[in-house]
Amino acid sequence: MREAGIAELLSEGRSRPLTVVYEDLVADPAAELARVLSFLGIDHPKGIGFSSGYRQIADPISEGWVQRFREEKQKGWQNVGW
Repeated sequence: MREAGIAELLSEGRSRPLTVVYEDLVADPAAELARVLSFLGIDHPKGIGFSSGYRQIADPISEGWVQRFREEKQKGWQNVGW
């Protein structure tokens, strides 16, 4: 919900944001770096690599924790946001 509000605010100001998705960054950090540099209009130096040092840790157990948190946090809400 917060992202939608930010997107609306930026569109009113005619700003064009770039969204970097965590899973994409973890899966291929070099490609995401190239995409960010391209978005900024910066040439990607040849031969320069990039490694984020991050790895995806999400699994069915952590997803279960997320769902439990969301359900507990929204208990009694009329409009569920997640």
